[in-house]
Amino acid sequence: MCNNIIIANTKARWGLNRSRVRRAEAFLRKHKLAFSSFTTDYPGHAQEIAAEAAIQKVNTIVVLGGDGTLNEVINGVLATGCRHIPRIGIIPSGSSNDFSKSLGIPQQLHKACRTIINGKTKYVDIGQAGRHFFCMASSIGLFAAVCAESYRMKGLSGCLRYIAAALCVIRKMNSGWEMNIKTDGRMFRGTYGVLLVSNTPRYGGLTFIPEARPDDGLLDCLIIEMPKKLEALGFIPLTLRKALTSHKKVTLFRAKSLSVSLTPSAPLSNDGEVYPNLFGSVDYKILPQKLQIIC
Repeated sequence: MCNNIIIANTKARWGLNRSRVRRAEAFLRKHKLAFSSFTTDYPGHAQEIAAEAAIQKVNTIVVLGGDGTLNEVINGVLATGCRHIPRIGIIPSGSSNDFSKSLGIPQQLHKACRTIINGKTKYVDIGQAGRHFFCMASSIGLFAAVCAESYRMKGLSGCLRYIAAALCVIRKMNSGWEMNIKTDGRMFRGTYGVLLVSNTPRYGGLTFIPEARPDDGLLDCLIIEMPKKLEALGFIPLTLRKALTSHKKVTLFRAKSLSVSLTPSAPLSNDGEVYPNLFGSVDYKILPQKLQIIC
């Protein structure tokens, strides 16, 4: 492998990403950045490429895709357990690009490429849920169900995609989950619809926890008591106004680690990617200053 590689997801944005990949590669070559380029062919492929890159001690991995591709890359790099961790560059090319927006990375193609070329970096925290890693947020319950439903929202992007999915989930939702959440000296017990464990302000095209910072060594956590359908509909405009945490059924806390057990088992989503199996318990922790991001 070359010392710098690009992992490009040409299927991002429902296949509209191919021309963006070609233009980005041409721009980087024009500015004398040497790299090898890899295109993902199937789910999990970016993770495999990134794992091999870490083993080969590649210096820089540039992710040309959305938050899902970035999540695969981070899991590939960190799951190897290698002491050498490549720095990560991002050319945002997905439907929401929440992580890059949280870090102030330009969304325009050429500006994002110039950021890569300039090479200035920042260390950020990474969250861990069981054996899985996330850079933005992990969710259990209704938010994870919304992520799963969003896969069916073809042609929509950003917050519109997730709002449309949320309306579908709210229409079908029934009872919540009995959760026991143990964290740094605190315990929460109750019937909840959502647990959101966040590392950044943005998730799903929206700002849920404006105060969250990806470099403070803490997880910003949000739990929502199981709402009625009309209440749940009211969460949408609150979130659009960045005021969800003001609702009486929402509790916000910070922690370095937490453990949750729940009944019945529930879907889990990391960075918008939903796992196929249901989870009855999850242990979370923060990995401070774990990853070097070009921004």
